Amino acid sequence: MIVRIADQAGFCFGVKRALELIHGLRNEGRDIQVLGELIHNQSVLSDLTRKGVACIQDRFEADPKKTLVIRTHGIPADEEEKLRQEGFQLLDVTCPLVKKTHCIIERFEKDGIPVVIVGDRNHPEIIAASSYATDPIIVNSLEEARAVPAMPVMGVVAQTTLDLDFFGEIEAVLAERADHLEVHNTVCEATRERQEAVRRLAPQVDCVVVVGGHNSSNTKKLAHIARRHNPRTIHINGSLDLDKPELQRLIRDCRIVGIAAGASTPPEEIERVRNYLSEYSPKTETRLDIDQRRMQNG
Repeated sequence: MIVRIADQAGFCFGVKRALELIHGLRNEGRDIQVLGELIHNQSVLSDLTRKGVACIQDRFEADPKKTLVIRTHGIPADEEEKLRQEGFQLLDVTCPLVKKTHCIIERFEKDGIPVVIVGDRNHPEIIAASSYATDPIIVNSLEEARAVPAMPVMGVVAQTTLDLDFFGEIEAVLAERADHLEVHNTVCEATRERQEAVRRLAPQVDCVVVVGGHNSSNTKKLAHIARRHNPRTIHINGSLDLDKPELQRLIRDCRIVGIAAGASTPPEEIERVRNYLSEYSPKTETRLDIDQRRMQNG
């Protein structure tokens, strides 16, 4: 089987930076906790746990003797302030591009410009970003965008992992809701590159295997985009899913398989999937095999 990997896949700058900072502290002998999931990839989180870096879900679980890591998606501004007031030693590994979005929202707030955030209101990145405005409007569908009240001026930002085409559609709707629309396309460069790469790859292969956490926003968007260009697409968490029947059915008759991977997918997981598919041989039974078994069983 021929395997083609999207020319942009796997760890982005923000994820690499976060892991380097954490491992730097570990090498100094520091005890570390992460508030929430550092990134949305279970293999990375499991590796951190094996190395003694625990993920906690609530600040009340935090051990004040340990360095507390703020996840790549960021945390709400008031929560961060409480942690600092309580004397926690913090390592903030919020992606700098997420921080940039926070700054834009803060500027909108200061200038009295109503804020519209395009993204998943239940995602930790949006929960954090929305804390930088008094009353932001969050939209994640064309219907929600059409329901935004008309206003003289409106400021718009995007979740960094948003589908670019979708953001363009939302922007067009919001343009009809405001006399002046100030748009900051805060979809990060790594997201753009991976989306463009999967658009190029998907039509050139028999099927696409998207590798990355099922709770990873950017990976889910890659799978969605891949399906638009090649309906024979499957999203798997990683190498532990390689024996799943739905994957086996998909790749059985394929000659060329494409691999795409989200920005939180480690390179070793991509390589494991690549090696498996490169050496793949469908486990098929011939009619003779079945007839022989029947004879043996009487």
